[in-house]
Amino acid sequence: MNEIRGRVKGGLIGIAYGDAFGMPSEMWTPDRIKETFGKIDSFLPGHPDNVISSKLVRGEVTDDTINSVLVVEMLGENSGNVDPHLFIRKLKQWIAGSAKSAAVVGPSTAKAIALMEEGVPMEETGKMGTTNGGAMKILPIGLKAGSRDGEIDDDRLIEEVVKLCLPTHYTSCAIGAATAIAAGGAAAVGGYKTVEEIYEYMMRMAERGMGYGNPVGGPSIAKRMELGRYFADNYPEEQALKMIYDYVGTGLPSTESVPAAAALFYMAKGNPVLCARYAANIGGDTDTMGAMACGICGAYSKTRHFAEEEIEMLETVNGISFERLTDLLLST
Repeated sequence: MNEIRGRVKGGLIGIAYGDAFGMPSEMWTPDRIKETFGKIDSFLPGHPDNVISSKLVRGEVTDDTINSVLVVEMLGENSGNVDPHLFIRKLKQWIAGSAKSAAVVGPSTAKAIALMEEGVPMEETGKMGTTNGGAMKILPIGLKAGSRDGEIDDDRLIEEVVKLCLPTHYTSCAIGAATAIAAGGAAAVGGYKTVEEIYEYMMRMAERGMGYGNPVGGPSIAKRMELGRYFADNYPEEQALKMIYDYVGTGLPSTESVPAAAALFYMAKGNPVLCARYAANIGGDTDTMGAMACGICGAYSKTRHFAEEEIEMLETVNGISFERLTDLLLST
């Protein structure tokens, strides 16, 4: 249990670490990041010129971490199972009480909640949600799946992913992307020994996940993961990041930023601190890729790469306790 606990806690820290590290450069191009920051190699406050993160302080997380915390709380309150209605209630409460929610809530989620307010059934509100909002909060589902005794139950993992995606991201591409990230967390906690093995499992599960939800046209998550791995294996670091940015894509669509995040996990060889630097400087949806990729890295490497003072900063700035969240996730 100590081994599993360390991996679950590492995954939760990784989500917040990558999110806060990538926050200052969110949705900027790599050229603008380089012109403004040179290279992001430490936690920074939001930049005044970034309309999304300008008001956020050093180490502050965005909706990626906040949604992930809500998922942990939902699991803790519902015997370790997904309840989409409970999650949406929690999400609405946060949106109503948070000054920064208007700046950071993604387009698919915002549209789905607006439809719910109009009385549209939850079974219909997510049928056009194709962005990465399903995947960015899904990692706790994978951490939970990997922490259970025995082998990972692939069917149950997909079922839980589909349920959480239902209200806001019930499309084949969004579910495939979310399944890939959840699978990464499950494999890292559940005993897969190498980054390569985890990556292969993520690709297999992404293919399965794309068979669910409202079918929409778009590229294969797994094939784009293959492309990202090729760049990581065959190009120097900076050129590999540029190739991932140019050819895989790092924008809001789940078919871009999710396979890109997976490639960053692979390229960093499971080191969340190195991965956070990759995500913050690559351009595009830097905070979300950081949250997903560094979360899987943290689950793989546990807490050993994180400096204690940085963990304390993340907890203090954001009012969260990684010990409490770990307890909650493992309590059922």
